[in-house]
Amino acid sequence: MLSVRELIGDLDVALLAGEAQLDAPVRWVHISELPDPTPWLSGGELLLTTGMALESEDDQRAYVQRLADHGLAGLGVGTGFRHERVP
Repeated sequence: MLSVRELIGDLDVALLAGEAQLDAPVRWVHISELPDPTPWLSGGELLLTTGMALESEDDQRAYVQRLADHGLAGLGVGTGFRHERVP
């Protein structure tokens, strides 16, 4: 399995948090715009989203906490759709 570090190494992305977990293995990459994708995730995923369903700061914090509690390897947020920058 590739680690988060290996996966993003050659990409034009900015790491905003989670440096301590860069060597976490990525079991799968999943894309979702659901407010709670955790019923379809089993841990170790790199989740990609544009954050379309994340309107308020409280929504955003709860979303990230749910994903962290579920054991995801990482979260990638695409900008330029709903959010001009990562919220």
